[in-house]
Amino acid sequence: MDDQKLNDVPDVPMKGALPCVRCHMLVARYAPQVLASTGTYHRECFEAWYFGRYGKRPTLLAGTNGNRHRFQVRESAAVKERAA
Repeated sequence: MDDQKLNDVPDVPMKGALPCVRCHMLVARYAPQVLASTGTYHRECFEAWYFGRYGKRPTLLAGTNGNRHRFQVRESAAVKERAA
């Protein structure tokens, strides 16, 4: 498999992609992601961490202005509104 070229896998540039704070893998541009005060997470990583810590699923706010794949934690959204 080392010598084989993968023709089915598209070459997608990941320039500017941020790593997930929990799993340290790059967060794809249109993958579901959570923008928290501590950084950017895959949605699955953030929900797993939150459920493990608090025992319930987090309340996430959907993104706006074309950012439908980005979610915000309710507390950080309230802080941003107060700052504006």
